[in-house]
Amino acid sequence: MFNVNHIAISVTNMERSMEFYKKFGFKDFKSWKAEDESIKITMLKLNNTVLEIFCYKQYKNLPETAKSTATDLPILGTKHFALGVEKIEEAKKFVLENKICESVDIKTGRLGKEYFFINDPDGILVEIIEND
Repeated sequence: MFNVNHIAISVTNMERSMEFYKKFGFKDFKSWKAEDESIKITMLKLNNTVLEIFCYKQYKNLPETAKSTATDLPILGTKHFALGVEKIEEAKKFVLENKICESVDIKTGRLGKEYFFINDPDGILVEIIEND
């Protein structure tokens, strides 16, 4: 009956964020901007997942606590989204070769899945996790 329709994030620079997420295979889907350019909205699509990106001219910075799972997970609210991969080692190689981050620390989660986290250009947490 239900499915995940989209994930929404807010960013400081639309073009930079679109370039970042397109590295993972997201493609342009829809976009809109206010006449006064106070806000831009772009939707990118990866398979059946839509990433809705908001870019306000007047924005508030992401709190430092939200940039690390150690400080963010204990706080109530939405934490991150995850991109699934077939082979975690190949994903690690991809992010390092594409200079998406400088280092990757693959961990095994409490539920037995291998994963690692990266930050997007605004510090938003993105989990890379091996599919079941």
